[in-house]
Amino acid sequence: MTTPSPAIGAFWRAFSDAQASLQALPLRERVGAANALIDQHLEGLALEMSGDDADAVVDLIVTAHGSIERFPLVAQVVAAAPALPHYRVRAFRERTTQPDFPIGMEGFELSTSEVLVALEQDGGQAALEIRFGREIPSDYQDHARNMAFIMLDHVLGEYDFAVKVGAVDFVGAPDDAHTPWVPLSQLPPVFDRYWTETLGHTGHFPTGESEWDGLELQFDCPIDEDGNELSPDDIDSEDAPETGVVMVNTSANAVAMRADLAYALTVDLAVPDSDTLTAVQDLHEQAATLLQVPQLGILVLTLMRAGRRQALYYVSDEQLAKQALAPLLLRDEAASLELKVAYDPAWSGYFEYAGYLSA
Repeated sequence: MTTPSPAIGAFWRAFSDAQASLQALPLRERVGAANALIDQHLEGLALEMSGDDADAVVDLIVTAHGSIERFPLVAQVVAAAPALPHYRVRAFRERTTQPDFPIGMEGFELSTSEVLVALEQDGGQAALEIRFGREIPSDYQDHARNMAFIMLDHVLGEYDFAVKVGAVDFVGAPDDAHTPWVPLSQLPPVFDRYWTETLGHTGHFPTGESEWDGLELQFDCPIDEDGNELSPDDIDSEDAPETGVVMVNTSANAVAMRADLAYALTVDLAVPDSDTLTAVQDLHEQAATLLQVPQLGILVLTLMRAGRRQALYYVSDEQLAKQALAPLLLRDEAASLELKVAYDPAWSGYFEYAGYLSA
């Protein structure tokens, strides 16, 4: 695990020191005081509390308000939390247990049962089409849309809404009478079934031989002044696009976007000749075994391009993955190694190529 930053340590020390004074406050005031503390140390994060004034222990929720860029920081803050007798520290705003609720804003009220949702595929994510089950006055259209986003965050939970949901479009009367619309108040079980049954994200590591599919792609294609790709007849030989071959592990779709496989790790190696290519292929495959057997990660694709072979893995923990692969990366064929790690919980690096297979 990543060592907590000084700012995280300073926040938790300040929070621990303030526990006695916090406990003397009503819950609503306690939340305000706690946020004053976190604001001093960790920009972009906030605290929420779930419980009642009389509860001896309440949930202390660390949230980034849906900002994916700050999700790693949320996880680090929660992992570094000390023992707190009055708090259960949790990452991200969880799904509400009572999804049928109203929200009021400047004299306008809207209920989750009045927000209707249809699901569609958006790459590996779920796209949402939203319409309202009753007439919304023109002066309150923007209010209604803003309220729908707030509702979605509470109904699906902060993490799922930010990571698993792609495009969100507001529509008028439905064009297709056969499109299934569900009230937002009833969305969670419908969304979960769509995620596993339609999109195939079961969350279970694949067993047996993985299934792979390949495609040849062109990179850096010349375009005209309007941004349109030039035809081959209009391209000079020195401007010809670069060709690459991608092999996609379609079996990996089962664990796509699992919350514990959020880091994209790329092992990029030079392959100047056929002997080196064979050695690099073997290294990439052994790395896949070292990661997948203990379920530390999974190999999702390989890319041959410009004399290099890249293997993309999604891993649970950057440091643990690097430790597991360290002996392999000392080999001669790894002398040209470029190792890259990025936080990518929506698996955009995978679906950038997997999407071509279903297009």
